[in-house]
This record gives sequence, C-alpha cells and structure tokens, in this order.
Amino acid sequence: MTSSSPPPSSIHLDGGNFYDDLRIDIAEAHRRLDSLPRQPRSIHRSALRNRINRLFSSFCLRFGFHEALVMLGLKRRWLSEFRSYWTEILEGRPLWNMLDFFMLLHEYRKRQQHTVGLDWDSAEQHVANWQDPSQIYAILQNVRILATYPVPCPELWKQVPRGAKVLEYGCSLAPYYYSYREGYSHLDCQWSLLDLPNFPFHYARWLYRNDEGTECLTLTPESFRDPLGEAKDFDVIILTTVMEHLDDPMFIIEYLHERLNPGGLLLFDYVKSEGTGLDHPKALEERGRCLDYLKQHFEIIHGHIGDPSEDVGLCLGRKRS
Repeated sequence: MTSSSPPPSSIHLDGGNFYDDLRIDIAEAHRRLDSLPRQPRSIHRSALRNRINRLFSSFCLRFGFHEALVMLGLKRRWLSEFRSYWTEILEGRPLWNMLDFFMLLHEYRKRQQHTVGLDWDSAEQHVANWQDPSQIYAILQNVRILATYPVPCPELWKQVPRGAKVLEYGCSLAPYYYSYREGYSHLDCQWSLLDLPNFPFHYARWLYRNDEGTECLTLTPESFRDPLGEAKDFDVIILTTVMEHLDDPMFIIEYLHERLNPGGLLLFDYVKSEGTGLDHPKALEERGRCLDYLKQHFEIIHGHIGDPSEDVGLCLGRKRS
C-alpha cells in the first residue's frame, strides 16, 4: 500500500502490514534519504569522558550486567533512536517498549532462513538480492547487536593513530564507527562508510547523517569495479562479515590493499559458509587464494589465519612495506 503523501525516505510496497510484515522499497528509500535536511554536528568527546564511558561499558560487559541493563530498559538510547527511525522514516506502527522490539525481532527472524543458492548473474541482481523486502530483518538484528555488544575489538583502537582516515567497507550498520562514536571520538578520525543500498545501511545513513567528519558512500552496480572512486589513502580499513558475501573477493582485497597507506591497518575476518543465501558461491571458491594473499601482504598482529577450511576469526593486519 502506497500512501498519497509518502514519507521522506520510504515507500511501502503492496501487501504486508505496518508491523510484523513491513515491505519497504529500500532502493527508493535510499534515494529519498538525500532529501532529508542535514545539520552537521561534532561528535568529539574528551579523552577522559570516552575513557570513563569505555571503562563502565567494559565492566558491565565483563560481569554480565550490560545485556541485563538493555533488556530491563535501563539503557535505552539505542531504542529511542531506532523507534524514531521505525515510526518516522519507515512508518511502522509504534513500538512502546523494549519487549515490543524483541518480539518484533523474533517475528522477522523466524522468516529469515536461506538454505538455497540465489541468482548472482549480474551486479544489478546482486544488489536486488540484498534489497528484497524480507531483508528488513537485518536492521533489527544489527540494532540488537549494537545494543547488547557495543565495544567490538578493543585491540584495534590501541593501534589507530589520531586523525586517521578510516574506511568501514561493507559496513551494514557500521558497528566500528558506532564504537568510535561511543568511546574513541577523541581520536578525531575521518570516516568513510560504504555499503550497498541495503536495509541496515539505510538506517546507518539516517543515524549518522549529521555527524561531522563522516561520509557515506553507496555502492551501485555501476561502481562494482571501482567502489571508492576518488577516495584513497586510508590508514585503517575495516572489512568484517563481508568477504563471504563478495562476488569477487580477490579483486576487492587487492583493490583495498592498494588504497591502504604503507603500514596501514586492515581488520578482517572470513566466515566459512556453504555459499547459499546471501553468501556468494565465488567467495567460497576463492577463499584459499584470498587468505594466501592476506598472509603474504599483511603482518598479522592480532588473531590468526589458520586452516582455510575453517572460519577465520577477527584478525588485525598491518600492511607490509
């Protein structure tokens, strides 16, 4: 159902409803997002304030308090942000409390089961697979992860220099930028966030649209062979939960290696999948070559690249000169 006066960033497709079967034309939603007014604001916090925030979060996570605070609604800024997006941008029916959100997450999760291969014949089809209305689940899942585990890979931040240029590639809801925003903004980094015009990236673009020093780059079928265009010379590139989805992972690794400054950092992982659903069969086929390239061109300073037939967990590599 399409309303006569569509919201600024979304349009509803026929069928479904406005709660547990929301069907959004996410391609059009991305186009309309550019019409929203932008009011640039600084996200800089002092090193002391960030340190206090990190120490409190780490304490709560370590002793199991953090998730309890979230589930009880005592930590709820994330919910307020998502509720504004859900009702004002997607025009979903109001979420009244924490329980509403988690029940909604459960409803969408039940239908999110991919067990067969998809058609990947073209860049256009690749994007279309990620824009299927059922993929709205990815927004809720990413919001849940950020709410319950907000501090990914502290080992990374020990290495990031002040003023670094950072790229979060295939960023989804940009969890590393979110972590920077919450606890490391005193480093005054410049961020580029890049992804397909999919569901979670739409929320990321809306959530971070006013942040100074941050740009969002949308990957279109026309830019598959040159995703970054003029952007180059990064000090840090983040490539997590991405490679198993790529149609040409070897090309992307070589391409990003060229865009990384000498001595620059690459944070990556590589899930071992069956190449079904949104996991690309070519990513499974080229897995060994990709891991060999990474071992040759990066000094691994955190994590380990082991048996290529198994998952490669989070690794931090430094580009060899």
